Amino acid sequence: MTLTKDEKLAAIQKQMLMVAVIDFPGTLLMAAGLYGLFAGFDAAAYPLLANPMLIFAMIGIGGCTMAWGLVKMLQLARAKQLLLSEQG
Repeated sequence: MTLTKDEKLAAIQKQMLMVAVIDFPGTLLMAAGLYGLFAGFDAAAYPLLANPMLIFAMIGIGGCTMAWGLVKMLQLARAKQLLLSEQG
């Protein structure tokens, strides 16, 4: 059974949505890590987040997740563009 063009586009859109959902926590980690690095968290209110090692771990994990999301999204966008440019 072969998939139609619309079914393939729907599958790509679904994969893009899943990548965006998985990428979202990485974006939050990166943002919180950068905030902690440049502005700093209040040690009295957030003693765990005042730890520099945790801040660098947040930036690292968030950056890796965002990089993965970027690569996957570019691959899916290229597949979508190739599918849309096909004749027929």
